[in-house]
Amino acid sequence: MKLLVIGAGAIGSVIADICAKDDAYDEILLADLKAETAEAIKKRLGSPKKITPIAMNANNVADMKKGMKGVDMTINATLPRFFLKIMQACLESGSSYLDMATDLAVMNEKPGEKITRIPIDMQTDMDQAYKDQGIAGMICWGAEPGAVNVWARYAADQMDSVDSIQVRDGDTATVEGHHALVSFWSPDTLIEEVAFMNSLVFTKGKFEREAPLTKSEEWEFPQPLGTQRVWQVDHEEIQTMGRFIGKGVKDVSFMLALSDDFVTALKVLKSIGMVNPDPIDVKGVKVVPRDVITSLMPVPTDPIFQSKIKGHGCCSVKVTGKRGGKTIQHYLWNVMAHHECWKKYGGTATAVQTGTPPAVAAIMLAKKEITKKGVYPPECLDPKPIIKRFEEFGFMTSEAKQEKV
Repeated sequence: MKLLVIGAGAIGSVIADICAKDDAYDEILLADLKAETAEAIKKRLGSPKKITPIAMNANNVADMKKGMKGVDMTINATLPRFFLKIMQACLESGSSYLDMATDLAVMNEKPGEKITRIPIDMQTDMDQAYKDQGIAGMICWGAEPGAVNVWARYAADQMDSVDSIQVRDGDTATVEGHHALVSFWSPDTLIEEVAFMNSLVFTKGKFEREAPLTKSEEWEFPQPLGTQRVWQVDHEEIQTMGRFIGKGVKDVSFMLALSDDFVTALKVLKSIGMVNPDPIDVKGVKVVPRDVITSLMPVPTDPIFQSKIKGHGCCSVKVTGKRGGKTIQHYLWNVMAHHECWKKYGGTATAVQTGTPPAVAAIMLAKKEITKKGVYPPECLDPKPIIKRFEEFGFMTSEAKQEKV
């Protein structure tokens, strides 16, 4: 079996590392816009023989098709904005597809406007074409979305009906020597989700938009994180869980822990248009405002930067529903320490938590443990064997239940 990983970044390197150590794939192509970037990652991973660095333009279907010859599975670990072109290249090449996010920015209705379609529809529209080709389009397979979708389905399967699904992301990370704006994954994606996009919410069984950085709450995360303030941001889980889990789900929400300084900085940058993705004229030169910010932020894949990160990251989901007349709250989570992930994987907890589920899913597909064709998110599959496989690869699930009459 042959695997293609597009994007030799923090998460792509974790995926390549995990898959290179398993026997599911005989060859792994690690692609980036410049082959030198992929070559540097291969070297950092100990130069595994299975990995072949190549150059590939994720914005060019024809270029990708050349590199996809004989590829059985393609993992999109680059920016979400390329998702449709990569999916099209996979469809035309006969390669299964897997990603960790969708392009949220393709739709951004104002609060109060009617919502008739959501971004994920652009991917699920390809469901029949993927089935006809006999390939899988596995979407949203990171940690959030991804692992939390699997857990939510697992919890929902034990309930008669589901009232709400609350996805919460916590982090206590600090970076020695860095006190400015930092991100542990793509800075462009973070700024887009948190400050640029109006947050899509699923409430009372329907989709709505709310302004960014306007809603927050205190959330009690498992130790050693404890209580943190989390903020509502635009995220993929909102788009799929209410639709695919069923059982009468009324509300789905996603909130992310952000420091007060970080929120203040983004509010200021948003107020002057610096989070916008469209180019503007600056003294005769076209400049993307957001690119100015991200170019001044640390590069998440920088080993020096990653080695200085301390603290813990937590991905979690709480499902509330009813069973036998009782209200059930089922909370599931995974906690990883940034410094321990650095020592073991050469990446942050953010990269390891996000990179492990897609690597596991790709391995399960190669070994025919996942056989479903078409385009679908994780909650469309039986969660039990997936959770078992997660744990075999070091991605542990913790859980707590409460019952109320």
